Amino acid sequence: MRVAEFANQLGLETCLEFRAEILTPEERIRAFCLENKCGNYGANYMCPPHVGSLQQIRDKLKKYQRGVLLRYSKPLDVRGDREGVLQTRVDFHNKIIQVEEFLTGMGIHQVWGMIGGSCGLCDVCGAKEGSPCPYPDKARPSLEAIAVDVLALLDKLGLDSGFHADRITWTGCIIFP
Repeated sequence: MRVAEFANQLGLETCLEFRAEILTPEERIRAFCLENKCGNYGANYMCPPHVGSLQQIRDKLKKYQRGVLLRYSKPLDVRGDREGVLQTRVDFHNKIIQVEEFLTGMGIHQVWGMIGGSCGLCDVCGAKEGSPCPYPDKARPSLEAIAVDVLALLDKLGLDSGFHADRITWTGCIIFP
């Protein structure tokens, strides 16, 4: 079974192969994190500054050649159903892990998965309290956390980059050597 077939079985609407070199961390995207409008800067282990400097991220990205962009959508009232939005974020996170496991089972090792939005496996991240992450094997950063302009990436790949009030769409990827 190919990765696209497996992703489709999981309910992922997009599984698009790409060259990992198109993931380019940008200072301007990292600046949004520094503004801390989401409240996760320094308070989530999968967000800056915990995910590393832009140079550290660039150096890590150089180890990867290929990847698959994954998207998951679900109809819901994005503004009125906060609980539904949060649940779909966790659902997408788990789907990323399942695709990673599928790739590893195919003999592709050193996979690096990135989720949509901030890691939400815990109600309160240990970074806020100074305690260790209870899920270091499952926690994943997002493309935004590593300073990738997701909207520009979607445009480059010819995918819808719009936000829709009646549907939540999460975008992530998995890269590998």
